[in-house]
Amino acid sequence: MHLAITSLRTRKPPFRSTRYELTHLFGFRECNGQNTVDRLFKKVPQSPSRMGLLLTRRMRSFLVTISIGAFLVILLSIRTGWFTSEIKQEYDNWNHLTTEEQLERVRKENLNGYQYAAPEEVFDESQLSSSDRTLLKKVLKGSNDRDKRVEAIERLYHVDSADSWNRHLEALDDEGLPPFTKFVQKYMYDHQHPEDCSDKEFIVMSSFPNDEAFGLGALVHSISMNLNIALRYNRILIYNPFEGPGRHFVDDSSLHVCNKSIECFFESLSSCTFDDVRPDNHWKLPAREVLPQDAMTTPSGSIPPIFGLALKKMFPLMTPDAMKYWWRGQATAYIMRFNARTMAELLRKRRNKTLQKSLGFEGENEAIVERAGIPFPMPAGSVSMHVRHGDKGIEMTLKPFEKYLDMAEDFISQNPLGFRKIAFLSTENPEVIKGAADHLQKERELYKVIDAKARTTSDWAWTWYWSDIPRANIGPEDQLKTFGNRTDMTINWFLQLMMAIECDMMIGSRASGWSRLLDGLRCGWLGKCQQPFLDVGDKMDWAFYSI
Repeated sequence: MHLAITSLRTRKPPFRSTRYELTHLFGFRECNGQNTVDRLFKKVPQSPSRMGLLLTRRMRSFLVTISIGAFLVILLSIRTGWFTSEIKQEYDNWNHLTTEEQLERVRKENLNGYQYAAPEEVFDESQLSSSDRTLLKKVLKGSNDRDKRVEAIERLYHVDSADSWNRHLEALDDEGLPPFTKFVQKYMYDHQHPEDCSDKEFIVMSSFPNDEAFGLGALVHSISMNLNIALRYNRILIYNPFEGPGRHFVDDSSLHVCNKSIECFFESLSSCTFDDVRPDNHWKLPAREVLPQDAMTTPSGSIPPIFGLALKKMFPLMTPDAMKYWWRGQATAYIMRFNARTMAELLRKRRNKTLQKSLGFEGENEAIVERAGIPFPMPAGSVSMHVRHGDKGIEMTLKPFEKYLDMAEDFISQNPLGFRKIAFLSTENPEVIKGAADHLQKERELYKVIDAKARTTSDWAWTWYWSDIPRANIGPEDQLKTFGNRTDMTINWFLQLMMAIECDMMIGSRASGWSRLLDGLRCGWLGKCQQPFLDVGDKMDWAFYSI
């Protein structure tokens, strides 16, 4: 038997020994340098029945282990089901609580989790030293940067001539302006204001065939296309004084003070006049006759060559649509320079507290209060929300007010030191104003709640500002027909524009021509191009916009 076992232990593959099977199948360990199987074979002569018994015991042990594992898995599954049921029951219980009961539970359950949250302190000025009270009064007057911001806005409201417009633009810091702004504005002004008009050629711009369908944004951007043609072909752009573009914005009662065109509100495009026009020195646009082929085929999205070259040399990878957007802003800043009469009326309305409304939350009384008046200018870090609804759904996807609100709150929560929950609302839709009030009521219910979302932002609640002007969720022309005096209604819209660009952040949709006006003018008139513009619209809504 001993010789048989020795022979079995020394046998090599392809036949495997029983020792090999036991060692590698069941993992017998080494013990003092000697395999357990070796010890078994040496100490006790093994018979086939003994080997079968050993294998059976090992198998039984293996099966018991598997059974225990399966039992634990089943037990865990049952416990998970109980846990899920408990969560569902807790959720159902929560939904049956009143708002006050929910808030009270949140306060209690989250108190320990927010033990390091900032306390709600009450500050008493009388406890400060005399020198600190003096410093406090000084700092509340504003920093140099804030004073510069206020100065630029106030100066804008007081421009009263083409020269004062030029001085205002020159006084702005280059840092916040679009590239080449001061050069471009001076170039356009010099081109349109020659010393002698007698030897110049012109483009005379009349109303569009469907002029009444144009909103202010579409109108001004269409004028910018013709200004591009004038600069390209060394011609001076002027309006037809008898049938100019935008005549539907001017009421018949205003004809004694201005021509019936959009120039009623703006500085003249040129120092040259219609008297300088002769049959052989002008083109008519929109085209009433055949024009040279180059002029007829000029792409609507192109820009004057000198400006295009400057941009490409400075920014070689700038996209064509970005260049078009830049040009629209530059042209808008020149075309829309309000004249002295318009600016005086805008300033009068801006200071009229009965025309301005606010809705805010007073923390001490936990009350929502509506007041008259809006700070002048809008506070630093404030937000302009232009919610475009009305008839714009035929051109773009209309977004609900909540979309604007969510985007603003997300951004402010990430930038709580730079921007505040203070907003100027402009819209044709009265329901937007109501929506702002409803949201404020929800914020009131969360006041001082120990909740991360309610605390990780700049302010507990929004303060809403808007102008008390007529509103209807319809298109611009229908509003002009509905609300009486066209000139006065147009001035009201320009007031919305001025108050919007006082703000430091904008939320809108660039698919709206009005939103693009706001973006271009805040950049070109106040140097706010480095401040954020949040676009709620679909990108394809404006990537290839026609005008």
